[in-house]
Amino acid sequence: MALIWETEQDGVRYEVRRAGQTLRLYANGVQHSEFHPKRLLTGSVWDLLWLPALLHEPARFRRVLVLGLGGGSLIPPIRKLLNPDVLMAVELDGAHLQVAREVFGIEAFGVETWQGDAQQWLRDYQGEPFDLIIEDLFAPSNEQVSRAVPADADWLACLRGNLSAHGSLIMNFGDWQEYRDSPASGRRAMKSFSSRFRLSCSDCHNAVIAFTRQSARSIHLRRRLAATPALSHAKAAARLDYHIRQLD
Repeated sequence: MALIWETEQDGVRYEVRRAGQTLRLYANGVQHSEFHPKRLLTGSVWDLLWLPALLHEPARFRRVLVLGLGGGSLIPPIRKLLNPDVLMAVELDGAHLQVAREVFGIEAFGVETWQGDAQQWLRDYQGEPFDLIIEDLFAPSNEQVSRAVPADADWLACLRGNLSAHGSLIMNFGDWQEYRDSPASGRRAMKSFSSRFRLSCSDCHNAVIAFTRQSARSIHLRRRLAATPALSHAKAAARLDYHIRQLD
């Protein structure tokens, strides 16, 4: 892969490498984002972070918030498949945000971006609730894939408090054990939610957990995938790698 951009900040080496039209962002050798100008699917964990939105009708997600933008891998599929009226993203890491804006060009997709601490940003937020919150908070300096923010009761309450009455919350965990050891796996985490799902894929250990305020079934996701031309053609179907299991 060709190196097309690099910098080092606070002991973290950032690189963007190109393979064909695919751009990949690395921090200390760990891949944090992937972008392709004409392809919605990465075939990896980034697909799992927006797929649960298709458990419900996409038109219901008019206000979407991404906490932990990285390079912005989620933004093109969210714009294409959900096309929300409001799309906001918060990213702590300045180098990640620079790549998202200047290398991946995600602002062309109509996303408002902020640099800052996602927890503090949401705690200070005074606006309308969101129909979808995608929480993907991982530290670039961490060479192990684990969360930068504990999924504790206070943080879960803050996330719930900023969801609309029919909203969905999607959270990324480094692996199943990290999720199981957190308050997010307990019964109290289901307060105001009707359904909970785990999504995984074959090329990583991440456990992506989706909480939905209105009940859903995994068959709803499969049916919408089959009915969406951008995701149902042969090449997309071959690239999409996911497993979904209902937990509640």
